[in-house]
Amino acid sequence: MKNSKLLAVSMATLLTLTLTGCSSTSKGKDNNGTTSVKEIKGEDLNKIEKDDKEKEKYLVIDVRDAKSYKEGHIKHAINIPVEEIDKSIEELRTWREKSVVVYSDDTKKTKEAAEKLVKQGFKDVSNAQNIKDFNYDLVKYTSLTGAKFQDKILAKEDAVFLDARDKKDFDEKHVDGAKNVDSKKLDNLQDILPENKETPIYTYCYSGNRSSVIAQKLIDLGYKNIFNALDGTKEYDYKFEMADCCKEGNKEGHENHDHSNHNNSEQKHEGHSH
Repeated sequence: MKNSKLLAVSMATLLTLTLTGCSSTSKGKDNNGTTSVKEIKGEDLNKIEKDDKEKEKYLVIDVRDAKSYKEGHIKHAINIPVEEIDKSIEELRTWREKSVVVYSDDTKKTKEAAEKLVKQGFKDVSNAQNIKDFNYDLVKYTSLTGAKFQDKILAKEDAVFLDARDKKDFDEKHVDGAKNVDSKKLDNLQDILPENKETPIYTYCYSGNRSSVIAQKLIDLGYKNIFNALDGTKEYDYKFEMADCCKEGNKEGHENHDHSNHNNSEQKHEGHSH
C-alpha cells in the first residue's frame, strides 16, 4: 500500500512538472510570468527562410554592423545593429505580438539585442544560432521594411525600381519610373539595367518573394547596391506617386510609354506616415 501511494504521488508530481514545462515553452514565459527569450537552431531558421509562406510569420534581424551585413546575411533578414535597437522600436512596432528572431556573429551581442526587444514589450523573441557556428544560406542584397522602402520611394534619388507584380496590378499603380519585370523571365534583364553597377536598384512585389529572386539575379550580374522590399504590397500600404500618363483616364499609349523619366519629377507627396 505504501509503495502504491508513493508511486501515485510521484506520477502526479511528474504530470504537474510536464504541464508546467509545456505551458512555459509554448508561451515564451518564465516561472514569474515574464517574457523569456527562446532559442532557435540554425537548421530550423534556414528552413523557415526558404519557405515563402512560413517566412512571412517571422521578422529576422541581423544585429551586426552594416558592413558585416552587406558582406552576407540570412535571406530576408533586415539589419539593425544592436546599439540601434532601442531607437528603431517605432519601425518594428507592428511585430510586438509576432515572432522576432535575432542573430549575429557573437552570442553575447545576440542576447543583448533580444533582451532589449523583450524590455520594449516584444512577446515572442528568439535567439538564432550564431552565424559563425552554422552554415546559413547567405545573400548580399539588402532587405528593407515597408517603412524604409516607402522612404526610398519618396526620396526621388537617382535609382531604378523594378516591380515584380502581375502586369494588371502594375498598370493600376506603381512607383514612378518603375519597370515591370517577370521574375520567371530574367534572361534579358540586363537590357533594361543601367551600365553603372553602383546604381541603387530597388525591387518589390506582393510579399517580397518574387522580388527577392530578381534581387539575387542583380547581385549575380554584379550590381552592388540592391534593395528588396521585405514587406510587399499586400503587407504594406505603399503610397505610389504614379505618373500622370499612367493615371486612370489617360492610359493611351501606356504600354509603349517610357517611364524612366518620371523619377525626376518634382511632385510632392503629402500625408505620408508609417
